[in-house]
Amino acid sequence: MPKIPLVLRSKVPLLLGLLTAAVAAGSWWMSGPRKGARPRVALTSPTCGATSPTSAAALANPEARAAAQRGLGFLTKASQEWTAQHRCFGCHVQAVTLEALTVGSHHQYQVAAAELDSMVSALELGVTAGGRVTGAAFQGQAWARYDAWIDDKHTNDLLKYAAELVGLQREDGSIPDDDARLPITGGTMQTTYQSMQTWRQAYARTADDKWLAPMRKAERYLATRAAQWPAGGQVYLQDLNFALLGLLAAGVGPGEPAAQELQRRLLDRQREDGGWTLESESDALATGQTLYALRLAGHGDGEAAIDRGTAWLIKHQGKDGAWRSLATGQGGAEKGEAMWAVLGLVSMDVTSVAVNGLIDGQHVTPSMQIGVAARDNQAGGVTKVELYVDDDLVAAACADELLHTWDTRALTEGKHTLDVVATNLKQQTSRRRYQVYAGNTYLTELGARFDEAKQATEIAARNLAVDAKTASQVELTVFAVTGDANQRGAKVFTAEQPSAAGALSFTWDGVGADGKPQPSGRYIAELALRAPDGKVLQRTETLFLQASEAVQRATYGEIEGQLGLDGDAAASTAANTVIELVNQAGDVVQRVRSTEQGNYRFKNVTGGKYRVRAAKAGWAKQELEVDAAPASAPTKANMQIKRR
Repeated sequence: MPKIPLVLRSKVPLLLGLLTAAVAAGSWWMSGPRKGARPRVALTSPTCGATSPTSAAALANPEARAAAQRGLGFLTKASQEWTAQHRCFGCHVQAVTLEALTVGSHHQYQVAAAELDSMVSALELGVTAGGRVTGAAFQGQAWARYDAWIDDKHTNDLLKYAAELVGLQREDGSIPDDDARLPITGGTMQTTYQSMQTWRQAYARTADDKWLAPMRKAERYLATRAAQWPAGGQVYLQDLNFALLGLLAAGVGPGEPAAQELQRRLLDRQREDGGWTLESESDALATGQTLYALRLAGHGDGEAAIDRGTAWLIKHQGKDGAWRSLATGQGGAEKGEAMWAVLGLVSMDVTSVAVNGLIDGQHVTPSMQIGVAARDNQAGGVTKVELYVDDDLVAAACADELLHTWDTRALTEGKHTLDVVATNLKQQTSRRRYQVYAGNTYLTELGARFDEAKQATEIAARNLAVDAKTASQVELTVFAVTGDANQRGAKVFTAEQPSAAGALSFTWDGVGADGKPQPSGRYIAELALRAPDGKVLQRTETLFLQASEAVQRATYGEIEGQLGLDGDAAASTAANTVIELVNQAGDVVQRVRSTEQGNYRFKNVTGGKYRVRAAKAGWAKQELEVDAAPASAPTKANMQIKRR
């Protein structure tokens, strides 16, 4: 897999030196590789001293945090005044401000509840100005960030706009902007990206796979558009940013070729003064937006491009917290600049965590050397750095840097999560999460959605196989379902397509291989990925209903819940955890994995009594008895997973 430059590559000798010194001083605490790849044993988080063992404060950037806080203050005040004057929702005004406030809150800036509430109230006015499509996209984007990082009080608002955006999606996957007033509203590339962010959070919150198919269509649209841009051509900067942001929202790893090319183009567009521009001179909108996109793609503080862009924003900020570097002719344009400039800055957490030797979305190698350097941006210092694998602590240091050799041979085949957590002197934590894959795991996020307009089921997934040497073909097989235990019945339909990296989808109209319509009901869709020699590398399947949501809810029950983690762990919820639905006879009738927020869902469940069973390596199995009933609200089944 291609690699992107990371700041720690130049710091590995420094890390090795610190490692030697730390061992000598007795301050280093870590787990090494296990001989014979024995299953890992969860470690206990160390209690570290009250002072930072190294002088990290000298390398921190409290000035950037202060500039971001001033920007938040200006943006909130200006948007509140705009709302009071116009008494309506103004798309980019309150929506992007709410996003900036939620990102700021997530990264531990001072954001008052009243400030959040004022923007929430404005969004609750509904789409009252501008184009309906544009307004819905801005609403969905803002509610997505709020739902992810504040609370779930407005999940219904998120889902309302997520559903509307599905209805607005074109066949090519785009969401057509109907109120493009450049540069403040950025056109169809922006509304498509915003819709993808909306669907991503709708899926994370509900674990309903119906949100995955429209996201795959949108991913294909953005990837196709980006591939068509001439290599030497001058593409509009916002289009580059929105393409990258959209692909990241769709789950594209920053190391995948499509995302790498967009990052390269953006880095090449940085000006000598450190900023980016929409016209001729560097401006705060372009600089903040590009920094935001690059940070979400894994670039961070300590990297020259990020540091130079951050310095440009600090230098050109006014005393009132605003930026006035871009003349647009639109009223309140300084708010548009401030929105993106603030997003570019508030993406800096209290502690900057740089990670070397690891790329989000990659396949693991047998042994991986991971280096971490944490720098406190409040000039206090870092006391502890920890590395978690699937919520089990595997390495830690009472220091601001860590070097760990990760033996991956004991990993089960599939997706795994890594969390790098840094703690500063104030006991504030900052975290970076990575998803990696072990073994022949290439087809991911398989989901199905019934399209009522077409009376067909869309079956969609992501393909991580990036070249023809790995895989040559993806095959779909649809099986009828027999019995309440969802056993496979007859094979009713098959299709195939060449393997290609990125979004993939099949459509089944309910007609069998014999040309005869199949009855409405439950089916199993199996995807198989074949190597060039014909060998099956991976099989994955999902249960779906060849009928509308209304029929599904009237005929079958649903069970939903969230998995919490008990005690010391990387996060409070259990992501990427296997959950099984077990009937009275002891049969596993469905098996799913929890989303990034620890949520899960079983759909199309025959009414009756079941047990929900959660299994996570290193943790005790948890079971909960539930009842599923058709034509009723989903059964809630939240669980707390405990250590063995």
